[in-house]
Amino acid sequence: MKTVTLTLKYVREMDCPKDVVIWNYYDHEHLVGTHYKYYREARILAEKDSWALLYRKMKMPLLPFCNSTLACQWMEGDVMHVVHRDLMGFLLEMEVHFEDLPNDRSNITVIYNIAVHPFLKLFEKYFQMVFERWYEGTWEEDEPMRLRRWRVHKLGFKDFIGIDYVNKKKEAPKEFPEREYVFKPPVAAFSGIKGEGIGRPSISPIELGYNE
Repeated sequence: MKTVTLTLKYVREMDCPKDVVIWNYYDHEHLVGTHYKYYREARILAEKDSWALLYRKMKMPLLPFCNSTLACQWMEGDVMHVVHRDLMGFLLEMEVHFEDLPNDRSNITVIYNIAVHPFLKLFEKYFQMVFERWYEGTWEEDEPMRLRRWRVHKLGFKDFIGIDYVNKKKEAPKEFPEREYVFKPPVAAFSGIKGEGIGRPSISPIELGYNE
């Protein structure tokens, strides 16, 4: 069947290295907490290194129903690929290009492509509105989490260990040695997201776990 491709592209900068942003994309547990307005359920079906097969139930902006997707996510160099297949049969291909900039900053380019029947070209503006709201909403919620992780990394934070001088109730050092942030997926998880999956843990309209 002949199809047309609807495309959307966003370019943003972050005040942290690209590996911090990549970590954020692989931290699947935060979806139903930080992004409670968008995600209802999340489950990691399989993962190895940068490959992850995911199930997610979500509520897209401007749509009156929830949708479920199977998604495959992987890295090729500095590009993350994600392919989503939803209940309606649409295949959404997403690319995220990561680039480090001077002064511990990064450039992030996100590209959405979806192949549809030519008739649906009439709804391209609506497609763009839906994904623009999705992109802007999730970016706004993820940004403080990324910046916080970069700040505590510079203070000596290590996953599941914390900050040494805080743990030992010692005076903070006057100077902190520079440490390169290097992310190697997958992200360790303690919830049931790698088993039966996890759902939105509260009906309260509050972001869970990552408030400033």
